[in-house]
Amino acid sequence: MSSNKSTNNFTVVVKAGVINPTLVEFLMTFNILICAEVIGIVGIVANFINIWNFKKQGLHDSVNISLTALAVSDIGALFFQLVVNVLFNPLWRRVQLPFYSSTVLAMIFFYPHGYFIRVSGFITAFAAFERCLCVVLPMDVKRIMTRNVAVVVNFLIFVVLLLYLYPEHSVVYYDWLFIPTQNRSVITFFFREDFEYVMTFTNIINDLFMPYITYVSLIICTMIIVVQLKSKAKWRQSVTGKVISSGLSKTELSIKDKKAVIMLTVVSVIYVTCLTPECVLMTVIGFIQDMKVEGPLWDLFLIIYSFSSLLETINCSVSILVYYNMSTKYRETLHMWFPKLGHKL
Repeated sequence: MSSNKSTNNFTVVVKAGVINPTLVEFLMTFNILICAEVIGIVGIVANFINIWNFKKQGLHDSVNISLTALAVSDIGALFFQLVVNVLFNPLWRRVQLPFYSSTVLAMIFFYPHGYFIRVSGFITAFAAFERCLCVVLPMDVKRIMTRNVAVVVNFLIFVVLLLYLYPEHSVVYYDWLFIPTQNRSVITFFFREDFEYVMTFTNIINDLFMPYITYVSLIICTMIIVVQLKSKAKWRQSVTGKVISSGLSKTELSIKDKKAVIMLTVVSVIYVTCLTPECVLMTVIGFIQDMKVEGPLWDLFLIIYSFSSLLETINCSVSILVYYNMSTKYRETLHMWFPKLGHKL
C-alpha cells in the first residue's frame, strides 16, 4: 500500500450542483432502479433462451457460435449492471453501511460490467465482419470462416479483453477509514500515487479508442453489406428472364445467408445506437473536468448516465426480439419448446 493515501469518497448526489437534487434522485431511481432493473432481469432470461436455442440448432455454424458468445457476454453485462444499479441508487445514502458510500461497492462491479460491454462490442464487430465476408466472398467464406476459427476468435476476445480490468485495480485499493463525526470506521477505496497517470492513459484506450474502433468497424461492415446487397439486387434485375445455368450465381447469396446478414446488420445498428450516448458521455468527461466525481456538474453526469445506462441495458436485452422476428430457424426451435407460443403467433 502507498503511504501517501488519497481517497475518492463521494455520495450519489452532490450537495452543490446545477440541477435540483430531487430531480436527479427521481431520474436515477426511475431509470436505473425501476426501468433498467426490470428490463435487465428480462434480458438475462432472454439471453439464456438464446443460448439454449443456438445450442439446439447446433453450434457447427460460425454465426451461431458468435451469437452464443454474444449472449454469454450480454448476460455478464446485465448481471453486473443490475448490481451497480441497486448500489448506485441515491436511496442508499439514507442507509448506514460499512462502506463510506454504496458507490464504493458499486465501483467493484462497474468495471466488470464495462468489460462485458466491450466484449459484446468486439463479438458483434466480428460477427458483422464475418457476414461482410459472406456478402463480398460468398464462395470462399465457408473456407475462411470455419467453426474452429469462430471458436478461437470469440475465446480470444474474452481472454484478451481481461486486460481492461487490470489498470483500474492496479491503482486502487480498499482500506478502513475512520469517520470522527460518526465515531466508526468504514471501508473505502484509496488511490495510489501513479493513479492520475495510469488512469489518463487507460481512459484513452478503454473509453475512447476501444468503443470508437468498434463503432467504426460496425459502420464500415454495415455500409459494405448494404452497398453489396444493392449491387447484387440490381444484377438480379438485369438478368431477370434469362437462364442461369448454375441455378445460383457465384455472386449470389443463399436465402439463409441473406437473412443472417440482415439480422446481424440490425444487431449492429442497435448496438451502435444504444452504446453511442455512453461513449460520447465518457468522451465529454475527458474534456469537461467539472463532470467528474464531486465536480460542479456531477449531477448533470448522473442524469445523462441514468439514460445512457438504460440504453445499454436495452441493447443487451432485445436481441431475442431480433432473432425471433428475423430468423425462421430460431422461431421454429423456440416453438418446439413453447408450442403454445407458436400456436398463438
